[in-house]
Amino acid sequence: MHIGVDLGGTTTRIGAFQSLDSPDFTLIAKFPTHQSYEHQLHSIITTVQNSNLEHLTGIGVSIGGRIARDGCSVSVAPNLPEYVGKPFAQNLSRAFNCPVRLAHDPVCGLLAEKKFGYMRHFDRCAYLTISTGTGAAIQLCKDATTLTLSIEIGHQLLDGNLLPCLCGQTGCLETFTGGKQLTLRYRQPIEQIADQAFWETFSDKLALGLVNLTQLTRVEAVAISGGIALNQPFLLAKLQQKVNSLIRGATLELSLAVLGENAPLIGAAILLDVAENTILH
Repeated sequence: MHIGVDLGGTTTRIGAFQSLDSPDFTLIAKFPTHQSYEHQLHSIITTVQNSNLEHLTGIGVSIGGRIARDGCSVSVAPNLPEYVGKPFAQNLSRAFNCPVRLAHDPVCGLLAEKKFGYMRHFDRCAYLTISTGTGAAIQLCKDATTLTLSIEIGHQLLDGNLLPCLCGQTGCLETFTGGKQLTLRYRQPIEQIADQAFWETFSDKLALGLVNLTQLTRVEAVAISGGIALNQPFLLAKLQQKVNSLIRGATLELSLAVLGENAPLIGAAILLDVAENTILH
């Protein structure tokens, strides 16, 4: 039995997987993500212990924060600042006496979509999550070599943007696309914003970020997920149209993630079956 944990900036979900060759899982729990690291760690440990799972062979964790190069802790997390530097992998491994792997949530989403979803037939691809924050991962494959890299697409700087970002920079893309920052600025949940001018600006900025991504990495396809993307059905077509109008010398195909909101959770479990040296944190 394998455990996958999707620890997002807003919600945490825990699933049990009998096989890593299938995207099927049993949802054990879903609860709000705690800002307190100790509280969150206790909730995860208690939930798994109370599930009475037998033959637990490993735990994979998808987390809304950049992972340290050793893969054992969180190094940057604007939406979860109390998690930075904590021995997450060590704490969980000690509690359950099994291997524990951590990765940025877009990396996990990408692994799942590459294995079971939209990106199975692309050698150069990316996964984009538009939720509490805006994150991405890219995967480049050639022959038998595959490298997966977490990137901070939401913290690329946009010329003329004077808005301060929660990461400490000024001018980040995420100031226009991050759910937490937009909720704070507009004082209402983003899904309640019906102003079409708002969504035009949102998609303009995100399309620019996607074109920059394509020109820098030569990815050919992007699977998009996260609460904002999945709950705004008009957004994908608008983004594709704007990307097509901006890009030159390349093409970029956009799709909603086939696995939807489950992609990071499924990818967290897949981490246990992926060589550590193929993921660049």
